Amino acid sequence: MPKVSEQVLIPHSAENLYGLVRDIRRYPEFIKWIRAVDVSNETMGPDGQYACLGEASVHFKGFDERFSSHVEADPQARRIDVKLARGPFRHLRNRWQFDPREDGKTRVHCFIDYEFKNPVLGLLARTNSRLAVELIMDAFRAEADRRFV
Repeated sequence: MPKVSEQVLIPHSAENLYGLVRDIRRYPEFIKWIRAVDVSNETMGPDGQYACLGEASVHFKGFDERFSSHVEADPQARRIDVKLARGPFRHLRNRWQFDPREDGKTRVHCFIDYEFKNPVLGLLARTNSRLAVELIMDAFRAEADRRFV
């Protein structure tokens, strides 16, 4: 059951980074193994809280999978929580936290806890989990640099 936690300092505002991660529809534009994302059941709360069901089509190391997750985003807390709805996982939890600093940079904390149903995918994930999170963080950092120059 891989659990990976990564913290990075990114020279962009917490609000911009929160918006970038919340906008799951655009992930295929800059995360190369995400082929498509469909969004449904969107709701917006009175204080800007956002929720949706996202379905992603993913191709990674020769495997094609689809999975759905519940996404809840809280702009006041600058936090995004993702939980498995259905797919190749036994469980999946992901949390993004965006903490602004006085120097204009943001400390981004990404936590992922997951386990695949398929033992082959599970072994592949265990051996590549740290690398996968680093690649995700690098993709978001590069996209933030591109968008928020």
